[in-house]
Amino acid sequence: MATKYADRAFLSVNGAQLVNIQSASLKQNLNSRSVPSMTPDRWNRGFVQGNTDVDITAQIANENTLARPKLEAIDYELADVQITWVCGAEIFIATGVYLKDAEDNAGGIGDEVKSTFNFGALKLTDAVGNSALFDISL
Repeated sequence: MATKYADRAFLSVNGAQLVNIQSASLKQNLNSRSVPSMTPDRWNRGFVQGNTDVDITAQIANENTLARPKLEAIDYELADVQITWVCGAEIFIATGVYLKDAEDNAGGIGDEVKSTFNFGALKLTDAVGNSALFDISL
């Protein structure tokens, strides 16, 4: 029997699914670094972890007859914004979301007009809690 792999991701902002997504990425930077120490063998003995940075990027193809989502018009300071990321069995919920930047791009004749949104988030929660590598429960 063949294994079926996830072929796309779905994003929703406060429960409203974003349509026409061409690419999406979710990055967790744990800000880990090794701690150098004076050892006879010149190897580091440990590491420290900083605060986690969460970055979400979504690139949307704009339809000819519809306006793109006006995500830059949301008041991220007053509104409690969350993004749900679904890809295969993975479901992540980012809370404390804020917009870092937005870009509209018309590449050239015959290319889709695209809008790219770069978000940051204060917290990321795994809504599924399973992994192929480790037996975990959240």
